[in-house]
Amino acid sequence: MYYFNLIILYSFLGFTLESFYYKYVNANEHSSIFTGPITLVYGFGVLACLLIYNYLPNVNIIIYYILFTITTSLIEYIGGHLIHYFLKIDKWNYSNSKIHFGKYLCLRNSLIWGLLSTYIIIYVHPYLNTNILLTIPKNTSIIILIVFTIDLINLIIKIIKYNK
Repeated sequence: MYYFNLIILYSFLGFTLESFYYKYVNANEHSSIFTGPITLVYGFGVLACLLIYNYLPNVNIIIYYILFTITTSLIEYIGGHLIHYFLKIDKWNYSNSKIHFGKYLCLRNSLIWGLLSTYIIIYVHPYLNTNILLTIPKNTSIIILIVFTIDLINLIIKIIKYNK
């Protein structure tokens, strides 16, 4: 349940951060494909970066930054294509960005994701891990899993409707 909780926590925090950004730029957007306030690309991004960090301990921070930038960019790229394939929508599109690679990657955002990931993994995650992730009661995790499963079923129903 630890990794599930980690993905959900960072998916929620990513959704929240992006929602504040959308309010700041006066965009009426919702970054999630789910009904609830989670954007899985953030959760999987942090999980992947954390696994890299754990399997490559004591590496120079610049190396982490490069690895995290590449990793989060790949997750964003794959996520954008999966969402488009299954839901026929683009939740993000960087075609109008100066340096972009298709619709789902742009250099500016990739560099930002690498920077945020490096900061989160090195400075934020140790605190959240100790004070939140390792203290979540099993019953709470089960309730979150049930709510997420209901939301996932709702998403699958949407996908089936879109693909008829």
